[in-house]
Amino acid sequence: MALTTCLAALLHGIAAPAQAAPLFDPDDPFYLPPPTLPTQPGVPIRTAPAPDLLPQGWPARASRILYSSTLSDGTPVAVSGIRLEPTLPWLGEGPRPTLVIAPGTRGAADACAPSRGLLSIDPRTAALGVNYELPIAHLALLAGVRVTMTDYVGLGTPGAHTYVHHREEAAAVLDAARATLLDTSADPHSPIGLWGYSQGGGATAAAAEHAASYAPALNIVGTFAGAPPANLPEVIDAVDGNAIFGVLGMAVMGFSERNPAIFREEIAPLLNAEGWRYFTETPAMCIPDAILAWGGRHSRELSTTGESFSEAIAHSPMLRQALDAQRLGRRAPTGPVMIRAGVNDDTIPYPQVRALADAYCATGTPVLFRSDPLPEVAPGSTLNHALPLAGGLGDSLGYLLDRFHGVPAPSNCGGH
Repeated sequence: MALTTCLAALLHGIAAPAQAAPLFDPDDPFYLPPPTLPTQPGVPIRTAPAPDLLPQGWPARASRILYSSTLSDGTPVAVSGIRLEPTLPWLGEGPRPTLVIAPGTRGAADACAPSRGLLSIDPRTAALGVNYELPIAHLALLAGVRVTMTDYVGLGTPGAHTYVHHREEAAAVLDAARATLLDTSADPHSPIGLWGYSQGGGATAAAAEHAASYAPALNIVGTFAGAPPANLPEVIDAVDGNAIFGVLGMAVMGFSERNPAIFREEIAPLLNAEGWRYFTETPAMCIPDAILAWGGRHSRELSTTGESFSEAIAHSPMLRQALDAQRLGRRAPTGPVMIRAGVNDDTIPYPQVRALADAYCATGTPVLFRSDPLPEVAPGSTLNHALPLAGGLGDSLGYLLDRFHGVPAPSNCGGH
């Protein structure tokens, strides 16, 4: 989620890309939806070879994808992403499985979208997108597993990115799986695994929760939800003042895309000049440049009253309702779930992650809950959020590979 994560991924054994990463092209016609969208979600719209998305020598063929999904009100929308078709065989029984990766926080600018490139730089704003989930994709490809990664709604494609809007992220993840199976003529019952960390962990948890009602035909055999932002008010408290403070502006403007009154009536009247600059700049940023521009700032600096975001939420029924609608753990997920959290995570608080695991256990879902014991390191830097991701890559993928191979899911419900 933080810049440290981006750099770690780039330096962790990733070779030079097959082609030089181009500057971000805001007019790339691939990302423009057709005049009429498919009425059914999860339908491929277009696919294009994309060798620039992979380092040299990786065992896969890369494609950019555009597929249909839905907004929270059911309106059709086009979403972009990546598909990596492995060149190595699947050595397990049955059809080749598919791993759907829900990316962690990239930012809100179109240049941040994973499908825009290994690195994508917008020369107009200096927004820098980095695809730092490539290590988990590489491990899956080595096992012969197909990989699909969504960009989410409005990231890469027209419109605002609805950051941490769990219903729309769930749809984007599930429809990426449906579109991939259709576009590759794969067995419609082939196994699907969901993997995500941070924003991605919230997205995969939400996808598992909504799968039964939204995409019941998908054969979801397991979900990894790492450090999921399950209870957004608690996350806001943790992020306010830390290195990725800029993401709060991205979230507010994304929610306001669906309900303009959120910003117009509840946020705008509180803002001073610095607050207006914050909400103007952050929706056009990726995480690295947001850290440089706004890291360490606090929301009290943005209001005429000195109120923090949390205090504004406490006074606003509209804001409380909008955030409460995104709370995870109120539906039973489809299939078993692995959840991982850092006990000293300074960005996604540990207690609300553990509460999500308990909620899933209460539904009878097999849950494997892992705690990362990393001691506190540079509070507010997001290191205690980023490092558990790197340390848990093998464990999380191993969990999903076992599900693909039909191994019964472990559970430590009641014992974590």
